[in-house]
Amino acid sequence: MHALGIDDAYKVDRTLASGPGGVTELVTLDGSTPLIRKRIPTKLARRGVWATLSECNCARLPHVAVTYEMPDEFVVVCDFVPGENLEQLVAARGHLPREDAFRIVSQLCEAAQALHAHGIVHRDISPANVIVAADGAHLIDLGIARFRSEDVTHDTTQLGTRGFASPEQCGYAQTDARSDVYSLGRILGYLLTGVRPETPDTAEYERALADESVVSPEARAIVCRASALEPSARYQSAAALAAALQGEKDVAPAASSVAPPTFELAPRKRSWVKVLLAVMAAVAFVAAVAIILVQTFGKGTPAEKDVNAVTTAGEPAVSAPDNEPVGGDAPAAAAADLEVVESGWWADAQGYVHYAVALRNNGSETVVTPGYTVTGRNADGHVIFSDEQYLSVVAPGDTTYFAGQAGNGTAPATVDFATIEPESYQLSGGVEPSRFSISGTSAISDDLGGVSFLGDVTTEFAGDQVLGSNQVAVVVVLRDESGAITCGAFTFVSAPAEGASTSFEAYLFSAPDYATYEVYALEW
Repeated sequence: MHALGIDDAYKVDRTLASGPGGVTELVTLDGSTPLIRKRIPTKLARRGVWATLSECNCARLPHVAVTYEMPDEFVVVCDFVPGENLEQLVAARGHLPREDAFRIVSQLCEAAQALHAHGIVHRDISPANVIVAADGAHLIDLGIARFRSEDVTHDTTQLGTRGFASPEQCGYAQTDARSDVYSLGRILGYLLTGVRPETPDTAEYERALADESVVSPEARAIVCRASALEPSARYQSAAALAAALQGEKDVAPAASSVAPPTFELAPRKRSWVKVLLAVMAAVAFVAAVAIILVQTFGKGTPAEKDVNAVTTAGEPAVSAPDNEPVGGDAPAAAAADLEVVESGWWADAQGYVHYAVALRNNGSETVVTPGYTVTGRNADGHVIFSDEQYLSVVAPGDTTYFAGQAGNGTAPATVDFATIEPESYQLSGGVEPSRFSISGTSAISDDLGGVSFLGDVTTEFAGDQVLGSNQVAVVVVLRDESGAITCGAFTFVSAPAEGASTSFEAYLFSAPDYATYEVYALEW
């Protein structure tokens, strides 16, 4: 039967949910038992995930009855599970006894483990996506689930439910099985306290979790470990969390679970950066020795610098600085002359800030690993969030653009950007950063209010690869008619070999009005 015929054969009883991610309907076919039909925009469809789900023989996951293609949608029909979701359950009963909460989360661990065994990360284990039926808990809605890839270190989209999505889902690292473990830990905390762990209830949630009359110390310890900020500090699999809930001390990650990557969480954390910069300092020292030998036995000719940006017209966004190449160690007492030369931000409908910022190294000798703070304040001037971000090396005279997301779901009145004074190990000489060029850019808007920025990035010079991550950050800077920055977007791609190119797509699910955009690339 043609897809249109299949689609028309279903009778819609009611619409359960509707949003940018698609429409969920309760339908019947020729008077059959109710079914769930998800209409997913073609651009957001993850067909492989739904196909693989049919191989997961787990009663706590949706059973896929059929999938088919419509002109602008991918449609999935699943069995309907009668029951109430966790939001409804907690609203009716309040916080649950420990035994009930442990039983529900143990059942969810069973569902998550089945997904992880097939390489799938759910990414949205939240109260609305858990149905409690007569036979226990069911994990539903794989609308933003994805396969974990060994070839990337960052998710290209930032999705999930506030308060339950893992920190790495902000876009700075790839999600894996431990990201779902984080969400399961937050679900457990929610069931035990009856309070959602998100703004504006975060403080109340923390108080309830610390109240021994509400949550026992043993249960709190499980919640805190499962939802630890650093993935390496969590239970390393859903099976390990389930074992803890059953009273076992600890177990090794199951062989069938997704192998956790070796990434650190986010470059905002100062301790993470110090480790990398210590490596950079060691590399700089070796480079300095090499330069001394070169100065003694002969001089080479370093490559010239280039800029890594194009505008909407395909022309260079800034003129290439005509600097002499850096050589030798930076003076121990050298102070980097860092400056925020421009910035701009926009708060989305959920209150999160999307920004772009430009840092310039005004020094004449010293290569710098720059850092900056992003501080949001309310109308009274009180700080409501403050984040740190560190970038890769910036050569003397160069300007580096970066985009990011900040905030906690409360839209600020003002956002300030300030450089962080570098420490000695962030200053070096004899380091030549990689250089990239951008070509073939285009911006494509969809019907959901989002914009995809696409193009190709080419490695013009491989540089010293001081961070060794083999990644390129592609940054999109949006400007209004006056030329002021209005917003930023970013994505990460694997660095192509010198002279080679790779394509990129940076996606904003919603964007403010803009007149022009620029695209930059920097080593990561």
